[in-house]
Amino acid sequence: MFTVAIRALAESSQELQQMVRKLNQQIQETEGIVSSIRRSSAYGDVIQTLRFRLEDLELEKGRMMELMAALNQIQKMYQQSERNIVDYGEQVRKVDYYRNMDTVSLGKVRDSIKGYQIR
Repeated sequence: MFTVAIRALAESSQELQQMVRKLNQQIQETEGIVSSIRRSSAYGDVIQTLRFRLEDLELEKGRMMELMAALNQIQKMYQQSERNIVDYGEQVRKVDYYRNMDTVSLGKVRDSIKGYQIR
């Protein structure tokens, strides 16, 4: 059975948003360092290493954004499903209200039941 804890899902999404913000800060700081030392040829290896790190940060940021979008989509779908279930239940309740005195025939089902209790 599949269950969704909406509150936990929302909290996870918020945590991912915070992590993306932190990654953006790291990216900006790293880009600032690269731009401040790029004129010096003595730091060529450092600049190359920082650029590789920037690529890694951007890739990680993209993955987090995809995960956050998926979490948000799951949350929306689950909430819509809950609304649909509640709406359907309300429709059934209204229909049952109007035919609550109707007789229901169990037919062959009644014979196959060994013991039952109606509440």
